[in-house]
Amino acid sequence: MSMPILIDTDMGVDDAMAVGLALASPEIRLVGLASVGGNVSLDQATINMPRVLEAFRAGTQLPMARGLDQSAHLMNAADVHGDDGLGHVDLPAPDAFAPDELIPFYERAIAEHGRSLAIVAIGPLTNLAYLLRERPGLLEQAGRVVVMGGAIWCKGNVTPYAEFNFYRDPVAARDLLVSGLPISVVSLDVTQQVAIDESHVARMSRSASRIGGQLARMLQWPMAQPSEDGVGRFLVHDPLALGTLIWPQLFLQSRMGLDITTSGPQAGRSKPVLVKDKKRQVSVVISVNAADFLENLLERLCNESFVV
Repeated sequence: MSMPILIDTDMGVDDAMAVGLALASPEIRLVGLASVGGNVSLDQATINMPRVLEAFRAGTQLPMARGLDQSAHLMNAADVHGDDGLGHVDLPAPDAFAPDELIPFYERAIAEHGRSLAIVAIGPLTNLAYLLRERPGLLEQAGRVVVMGGAIWCKGNVTPYAEFNFYRDPVAARDLLVSGLPISVVSLDVTQQVAIDESHVARMSRSASRIGGQLARMLQWPMAQPSEDGVGRFLVHDPLALGTLIWPQLFLQSRMGLDITTSGPQAGRSKPVLVKDKKRQVSVVISVNAADFLENLLERLCNESFVV
């Protein structure tokens, strides 16, 4: 039986790739999307959800909710994903789109799926921290939470200390990680080990898959932008969070406490700490079989048959 998942997303290009992976994987079943401000503004992230689903021909009947933003003045990641978050690809917005409100959306999803539901948070953790405050006990009724965020032992990608999602809302990251929920963290330490290059994009473009073809279009702009890794490479951060649910055998995890710096020049920093209370520990992915993960990812996105 497939695992129901709800994706909380700031809908950039790698978020779209994660959604595509979810739709292409029989092990999991996408049951909803919630937007959050991050890679792009909250408004843009919200309208990007039906744009991506329509591009993948997944329909727009999937439940979707408009979440929260930290501040319209905070930095975004338009330099990585483009001003629209999706590589400036001409994806039409739906004529009529009325997203759900955040709390009722989560309440319905958790009431329907309960402990079988996995929440995959691939943007800032603003929405989940809000639910902890406003609806105590609600998230405890879900099965697990998978978080893409943090830079624990490696250099950050926003500051020397911080990864983007935790930097955008460090207080939310702290509040969630000490909540006692069953959380897995997929940090920059692991995600920076998996990158696609121009040959992978060409493979997606040549495939018969609608998802692969559309993602190849979205990837053209970010792949052309200079970065620390040079031109022609794109780190696939968010699909790795999905990968822990689809191919858990490819990941090694360890339990530890994480302390998040919430202010000052090191805001968003993730530091491992000794925590005796096991409820305050989270599972941290510490390694990935990068070669097998990348091959599996491409085979799913290209609708090819063999998966490692």
